[in-house]
Amino acid sequence: MDPLHERLDSLLRRTVERTRHVRHGLLGVLFLDRAETWMGAHGILDTDGTAATPEARYPIASITKLFTATVTMRLIEEGRLRLGDRIVDILPAHITDRLHVRDGVDRTGSITVENLLSHTSGLADYYSEASGGGRSTEQRLLDGEDVPVPLEEVVRLVRDVLPPHFDPQPVNRRRRKARYSDTNFQLLGAVLETIASRPLADLFDELVFGPLDLVSTSSYPHPPRSGASPEPDAMVWSKDVVLEIAGALSTQKADGGIVSTLADQLRFIAALVSGVIFSDPSTWARMTARFNRVFFPVEYGLGVMRYAPPRWMSPAYRVPAVFGHSGSTATWLFHCPGLSVAVAGTFDVAQPALPYRFLPRVLREIEKGN
Repeated sequence: MDPLHERLDSLLRRTVERTRHVRHGLLGVLFLDRAETWMGAHGILDTDGTAATPEARYPIASITKLFTATVTMRLIEEGRLRLGDRIVDILPAHITDRLHVRDGVDRTGSITVENLLSHTSGLADYYSEASGGGRSTEQRLLDGEDVPVPLEEVVRLVRDVLPPHFDPQPVNRRRRKARYSDTNFQLLGAVLETIASRPLADLFDELVFGPLDLVSTSSYPHPPRSGASPEPDAMVWSKDVVLEIAGALSTQKADGGIVSTLADQLRFIAALVSGVIFSDPSTWARMTARFNRVFFPVEYGLGVMRYAPPRWMSPAYRVPAVFGHSGSTATWLFHCPGLSVAVAGTFDVAQPALPYRFLPRVLREIEKGN
């Protein structure tokens, strides 16, 4: 085995074996400058003890947002949508009416497609937030409930229960407030379906999965092109609880509902950063031209995360900037331009910070190996 591949395999194995509540780990690395891929897996996928393999299909969680952003930019390239379009001019009134009321003023009319893509709408997060004394959708999932939340319920929660945090931010403001909210991408999915008059699953298939030959990727509960079952191979845990996620996945179409593999994820991000997936190769640069802080030290562009921790967080190794997305079930998909690599993976456990502890160690091994 190549020495670098051996070190990556050892790192993955140690992380799975030494991290509490982690049953398995999948890791894929694409060396873009030499078109070489390494993939590894360790642990068990399910309660039956099925051995993890690099080919396993797993729920990618919020990496789905990167796919939704890609479809959005494709429709913008085609002239069917603009970043400055207001959602009140696209979506029906029963969705937008008094959706963003702050200090007694309805500011929904100021929310644009760009606000949704960049998390600058100010809308509350239907997934992670709850009213006083209640449990959020996220907490209910972590407690073992399956919690489907259709768009109508998202709208009800945001309109009637969860107040907005700030006014929609103007695009020309030098410094904009941003707050990560799955609500934004639920609304964005509805915008895309309205503009295209087609289900989002069809748009994913037509504009991304098909052109890139992502045969093992699908929007749940639709089966992938390979003909495999739509069900993930990998179970997801919260401590010792196996999460029931079928209903949640089926309604998180735009913000968390895709199931994929390491190989397909790496192919997807390679197509993004090279511009192959777009008619205008500079579209990726447009998505990553401006970032706002959403939670330290992660910043957000147009459907894209940027992770570049300060030196004090990693004194032994300066972590190079990476661009892509992560998910709450310890999933990640990032491009590191400084090392000319793409990295994908999952631990399928409710530890969203875990990739940000693991990824710097992966990048350090790659830098040493190069």
